[in-house]
Amino acid sequence: MKYYELLDVRVDATQDEIKTAYRIQVQLHHPDRLQQANESVRRYAEEKLKRINEAYTVLSDPVRRSAYDARWKAEQSRRSAGRDEATDEDDFFRPRAASTRRRRSEAEAAREWMKWEAEMRQAERYAERQRRAAEAEARERQAAEERARQTARTRYPRTQLDNDRLLVTLRPGLVLTCVRIPPGEFRMGSDPARDVLAQPAERPQHVVRLTEYYLSQQLVTHEQYQAYQQAIHPNTPWTIPDGKAQHPVTQISWEDAQAFCRWLDTPGWQYRLPTEAEWEKAARGPDGRLFPWGDAWDPALANADDLADATTPVGLFSPGGDSPYGLADMCGNVWEWCLDWYEAAEYARREAILNPTGPAAGEGMVIRGGAFDSPLKRVRCAQRNWDYPFKRRPNLGFRVAAVPVKEDEAPKAAP
Repeated sequence: MKYYELLDVRVDATQDEIKTAYRIQVQLHHPDRLQQANESVRRYAEEKLKRINEAYTVLSDPVRRSAYDARWKAEQSRRSAGRDEATDEDDFFRPRAASTRRRRSEAEAAREWMKWEAEMRQAERYAERQRRAAEAEARERQAAEERARQTARTRYPRTQLDNDRLLVTLRPGLVLTCVRIPPGEFRMGSDPARDVLAQPAERPQHVVRLTEYYLSQQLVTHEQYQAYQQAIHPNTPWTIPDGKAQHPVTQISWEDAQAFCRWLDTPGWQYRLPTEAEWEKAARGPDGRLFPWGDAWDPALANADDLADATTPVGLFSPGGDSPYGLADMCGNVWEWCLDWYEAAEYARREAILNPTGPAAGEGMVIRGGAFDSPLKRVRCAQRNWDYPFKRRPNLGFRVAAVPVKEDEAPKAAP
């Protein structure tokens, strides 16, 4: 039955099924869908859409549908009885007379339609696969962003800027505080006219200009280093000596100290050991004082010169023994690793005065500040010393420097 065939439904289809089938056929043959098709296909689709509309007009009306079904059954009966006559209203059920050329043209148009429709369906399936892939990619991207946000909420170390302080949370409840050292000039090295203990490697005194940086207010402690060890090397625990959780960590090589600094790296911030120039400015300030607190030695303000025979808790001599920027233990307690290679004649041949970093190579790395077992001349702010980068000593520790960087330039944090 052609009307049912046109809508691609069964003879006993319900009204809802006929309506749904009609919508599908209209969609398939609608001119908007055929904009890229050739003229022959568009004409074929236009004629077929007219017949589809005609079929739906009849089949969607129960009265007309009933009459149509009755005529169809009557036609079937006449044909089965061998009757050839047909009324005008039966013409629809008979093949229409047409020339051979017309039939061939219609057949070719139908074949073109079917070919075009197959191509369109293939293109639509491809577009659907692309759409689903794009949606899956978008979902994965959103999930990755959420995972990143969740990681940021739970990740340690975590950096937070608080006015002139940089707070680095190593684990819940354990914070390393860095203090801002403002940009500007200071006089580096010793002037024998002002310091009778000035050494050759500290001369000549010269002007150095540094950009902004941050330096940890206190030396890195055993407790802080233990947090790093638990995070990075959980199978090699760091044992804190009895009662020394808040003492500066010692027995740390230059490589160990640098690894701790890299662990702190977060987007926007890079951590490392301070350069020799950064250390000295933070210790003596812009006025070039001999000791962190001034030019006169005070044995009650630092753990040095035989005051004790071991380390003391960080910050024990604060605030009296602090530097102009509020940094503790810049003098005494333990020697501190710096970033630079050591060269005794570095000052005499120095050319760069902006953020100097010392020689490109050397035998050992700079250490600064003196220790609990150091005599007076070794704990002056300008005093220079060195040690092999692989050495681990009971009187040698470190503190951390931080510099702001663009987020896309910041190194990735350690796993």
